[in-house]
Amino acid sequence: MLSGMANHRRGVSLIELLVVVAIFAIIAVTVLPNIAATTEARRSREAARMLTSFIARAQSRALGRREWSGFTLVATNASSYGAADLFLADVPPVYRGDTVPALLTISGTGAVSRTAAWSNGSLASGSAAGVQLGDLIRFQDRDPWFEVSAVPQPLTTGSFTFRIRGDMSGAAEDAGYQSHNTPWPPAGQQMSFEILRQPVASGIPLSLPDSRVIDLYWSGYGPPQVGATAAYMPFQIAPTGTATAGASTSILYDGTGRLRQVQVKLGDGVPNRLTVTGPIFLLLGRADRAGEPNPGSFNAGDDSTGCNWQYPDSYWIGIDPFTGVAKAAECKPNPQGVTVIERLIDSQGWIRELLLTGGS
Repeated sequence: MLSGMANHRRGVSLIELLVVVAIFAIIAVTVLPNIAATTEARRSREAARMLTSFIARAQSRALGRREWSGFTLVATNASSYGAADLFLADVPPVYRGDTVPALLTISGTGAVSRTAAWSNGSLASGSAAGVQLGDLIRFQDRDPWFEVSAVPQPLTTGSFTFRIRGDMSGAAEDAGYQSHNTPWPPAGQQMSFEILRQPVASGIPLSLPDSRVIDLYWSGYGPPQVGATAAYMPFQIAPTGTATAGASTSILYDGTGRLRQVQVKLGDGVPNRLTVTGPIFLLLGRADRAGEPNPGSFNAGDDSTGCNWQYPDSYWIGIDPFTGVAKAAECKPNPQGVTVIERLIDSQGWIRELLLTGGS
């Protein structure tokens, strides 16, 4: 009898089992989402650290070389607004032809564009020249610079077309070149030339980890003041007014390490040269939210809706236009404002304050 009582084991009642299940359910609802959010924030923080280090390296190269260079953001594919790969970018030396002397002959009397033909064997190797749409050209070592608007690919010993920059381009420094005040080079004469080519990707890319990308739809530049909304300009929208997927964006420093220009190459292959008028803001966020144009309502149970800049697990990378130094700060969560652009600027509040105060 005593032996049977000693071997008896007490079980767990149904009520006790239900209590344990309820406790685990409460933990799953309250604690696990917080752990997931912390993980997402940690991943973005590490990607932001990698990105600011990469930008510092690009600026150091420009300083060391005493020439224009920078970095390029490349969209993942033709339908994407997210850039997961970043390349260092170099501006090739000015091209003056393959022979000495190398000359071009101008023809045509068009008001918008004219033609330049290679002469005297000026172009021995079209592939080596690398001349393409959007390159700038001037003649006889004198301004103005014109823009190459049509060129055979690969470049041959034929001719190409160039146009006046201010009639087509978006950079502020082009505004003074208009049809009514820009003299064309004389037709029928052989002239020396210089072609300023576009930046090219260099070296092994930095690939952002953990499905993090630069959200090219909302990244842009604008005035440093907190709350300034009118002049903020997203790269992919300026100056066309319509967002374009699959674009690449090059950010260039001069030889002093100062930001000088942004070149956005859209689907037509022609770069839009944008003058830097304030800090550059790169939005670092999740790939599944990149390119979302419509901010959603805050939903604690679903962080896949809406824009990257609505969530604190995203970061703004700000680049000071004068020092060229890049800094990072989280997006302000649930930003406020009447319009979309006001809410976007509000989400930049912390990085804008960091740039103005010079903090780190």
